[in-house]
Amino acid sequence: MDYTKSIHSPKVKKRYQYIDVLNILACLCVVFMHCNGIVHSYENTRAWKESMVVETLAYWAVPVFFMISGATLLGYREKYSTSVFLKKRLIKTVIPFFVWTIINVVFKTATGLMEPDFSARGIISMFNNTTVENVYWFFIPLFMVYLSMPVVSLLKENRRVLVYTACAAFLIYSVYPMFCRLTGVQQNSAVIFPAAGGYLLYTVLGYILSTGEYSRGTRIFVYVAGIFGIVVRYGTTVILSAERGELAEDFWGYLNFPAVFLAAAVFLLARHLPWEKIFRTDKSRKIVSQIAGAGFGVYLMHMIVYRILEHLTGLGAHTYVWRFGMSFVIYFICVAAVLVIKKIPGLKHIVP
Repeated sequence: MDYTKSIHSPKVKKRYQYIDVLNILACLCVVFMHCNGIVHSYENTRAWKESMVVETLAYWAVPVFFMISGATLLGYREKYSTSVFLKKRLIKTVIPFFVWTIINVVFKTATGLMEPDFSARGIISMFNNTTVENVYWFFIPLFMVYLSMPVVSLLKENRRVLVYTACAAFLIYSVYPMFCRLTGVQQNSAVIFPAAGGYLLYTVLGYILSTGEYSRGTRIFVYVAGIFGIVVRYGTTVILSAERGELAEDFWGYLNFPAVFLAAAVFLLARHLPWEKIFRTDKSRKIVSQIAGAGFGVYLMHMIVYRILEHLTGLGAHTYVWRFGMSFVIYFICVAAVLVIKKIPGLKHIVP
């Protein structure tokens, strides 16, 4: 079934609703992961293990953002030209990325969090290597995905090729590196799949899962694979870290198979939940849509709010209040701020 041609059908309304819900939950999960950042420094403590639970369960968020791009943008040619597509991406993502990088430079310089390098090389690195705000790393692969869209979109009608592309990318980028690591075989850097490098795996997978019809048995299989991914990542990290006395990241990485399994399971589950029964009224659907529309702005500003609240509250990263309660506080403050900024004519374009 084509996603864009049937945009007015009841099924597609349901699909757009699940996309909105995924946007909201993925954004909230990103905030939770950052509030549980102690997971990146191994400690054999209850707090670290709890943060590892959060990290593992929320890890689907970033891959699903790429999957949403595939689900919603791969069919852009049926709505507008490639030049219009690229212009829209420039306005909606590239310009805000540059603006908020500058805002972060000003904020961090004023608060003493950084001493910026304003040499030509330093300025280029601020954007090229996202040295001002590390969480902005996401934008660079996102831009590369957008540049690939005009090519990949030509394959939209050839589903078999897209499935082959996703399978080949999964084997090369998700399975092969792990096989080499577990067997002690040296990984050959020439073993790549140029047609779907980087995060295109998730972009293609998002389109496949958003447009295909899947039996109950197939969906259950994917859900079990997702649970398996959770168990593998959490279990190996806790056990191996305890043995080594340092963080074991053997099964980490957004392209590693546990992350792929989990992201596919969450995406497919969200697509098939009865959202029309949960959000019965137009008002409730509108609220969900507005909150989802604030997601990009939340991502752009949440670390600034994070650092301000960290300073004002004095809460430690090991406290329950910070790791769990403050995640919601940061998220809703950002949502409110974005919704206000969107109403200001001169500023609304920085949180599209």
